[in-house]
Amino acid sequence: MTRDLYLIKGDLKIIGRDPMLILSFVAPFLLLIIALFLFPIVSQLSIKYFSLPLDSYFLLGSFFFFSLIPMLFGMIYGFILLDERDEGIISYLSITPLGKSGYLRTRMIIPVLASLVFGVAFLILTGFSSLLNWFEIIVITLIVATEAPLMLLFLAAFAGNKVEGIALSKSFGIVLLPVLIDYFTQGNWRWILSFSPLWWIERAIFSLQEYRWLYLAGATVFHGFIIWLLFSRFERKMQ
Repeated sequence: MTRDLYLIKGDLKIIGRDPMLILSFVAPFLLLIIALFLFPIVSQLSIKYFSLPLDSYFLLGSFFFFSLIPMLFGMIYGFILLDERDEGIISYLSITPLGKSGYLRTRMIIPVLASLVFGVAFLILTGFSSLLNWFEIIVITLIVATEAPLMLLFLAAFAGNKVEGIALSKSFGIVLLPVLIDYFTQGNWRWILSFSPLWWIERAIFSLQEYRWLYLAGATVFHGFIIWLLFSRFERKMQ
């Protein structure tokens, strides 16, 4: 535990020195503010000037933001990992009591916990309690929180350096596109969108309630499988 706290303290110093990491760190709070205060203002203006109510799309917009939160935390720790890999710190830690596995465990757990705490608060504050009970909110947030280590491992497995990591992190947003397509379309053909791990979560929330736990089970298996693939590639890259 002491070693983990030492790493966390060092992480905060790294984040505080990098403007991009600072922005990524405060971005979840900005997304919450937008969902709570800007959405209603935009809806009022659209009704006033275009007679177009947007209230029915608030939950979709909030879900979109909710999905970004673990990606942001994962991106922060992905960049930290890339920096430390380039500096040889990971190789050094492999011969310490912490070990490479302990280092990676901490790097993965911290963004998951941050995403879980912030995600539960986000869903409750933005009105998802009208669709989900408390247990469902916690389960969904826990599954979506695994997007953080997924993003971290994606950057670690495929980026050669931080510059490549920035480019790859932008392309990672493609997993959000199937969510929008599925929400506004109908038909069984939408199963081709299931390559996105977030598609399963969107279906669990917005489709028929009787299928909710089937989609959540699929989301759990799919997230776990992708994380295993990325972790395996990362280990091979570090050998």
